[in-house]
Amino acid sequence: MIETAFSALIMIAIGALLQRFGVIRRDQAPILVQITLYVLLPALVLDIMVGANLDWGLIIVPFVAFAVTAVMAPIALLMARALRLSRSATGAVIVAVGVANTGFFGLPLIAASGGDYSLTVAVMYDALGTGILIWTFNPLVASWFGRGEVDDALSIRTSLKGLLLPPMWALIIGLILNLAGVRDLWDFVEFPVQYLAAGLLPVVMLYVGVVLEWSGITDNWRTIAGVSVLKLVLAPVVGFAIAYAFGFRGNDLDTITVLTAMPSGMMALVMGAHYRLPVGLLAGCVAVTTVLSLFTIPIVTAVIH
Repeated sequence: MIETAFSALIMIAIGALLQRFGVIRRDQAPILVQITLYVLLPALVLDIMVGANLDWGLIIVPFVAFAVTAVMAPIALLMARALRLSRSATGAVIVAVGVANTGFFGLPLIAASGGDYSLTVAVMYDALGTGILIWTFNPLVASWFGRGEVDDALSIRTSLKGLLLPPMWALIIGLILNLAGVRDLWDFVEFPVQYLAAGLLPVVMLYVGVVLEWSGITDNWRTIAGVSVLKLVLAPVVGFAIAYAFGFRGNDLDTITVLTAMPSGMMALVMGAHYRLPVGLLAGCVAVTTVLSLFTIPIVTAVIH
């Protein structure tokens, strides 16, 4: 994981340089998200699930994600109250702390780190845990603390369509093939799928480097520092304790712990902008926790091993 995190940091730096010298503009970066969401991430999920040794006990993995958010969200609220933040800033803090970037950041990091982790657990945690939280918890909190308009209920119902994005379909197809006894994809499918899956980490890290903005960090440094401590230090402790209480051990426990140590999710920024939460604060939380996580995640992995 240390080598993977260091490689990711280099890729982020390359992305930042590409943006700095005008090779890729920030307004062009969303295409990288589309490629990731519609091609690369589904390829990785499909590749993992087809060859996975399924244990139906793993169906409880998403509930660990729900439990971690249920613990961390009130703590984030208490911190916001202690800092006397505005209503909208409080919502931003809760969203930034409540859901981690396990899909665009955690899954590719774990996939690139070798056999010390369970890729099946990682996919279950991200797709059925984080994925559901992104499209339920995030809009509910953001709408309550943001605009808070009655007609936002329709937007929340509409946002649930996000559960049917390609990564979820890849999970379903992979499960069906696995249960049907197909443990290896046909060569003409497997080779392109594996090549695409291997491209997930570089594309995501380049995207992070391109979109990183430091505006708003100086004005909100105390709040961002608090979010960073909760997200990168306390969350993995809570995640480890909850996963252990649920009966996870070994690589499964390590995988869940590392996933809970991931930075604030980029979808928090998208939801925040839609519901008029302070975008500068959210962008600062995402940027700072993303960069700091490349130093804290190796520490977490060293402790749990």
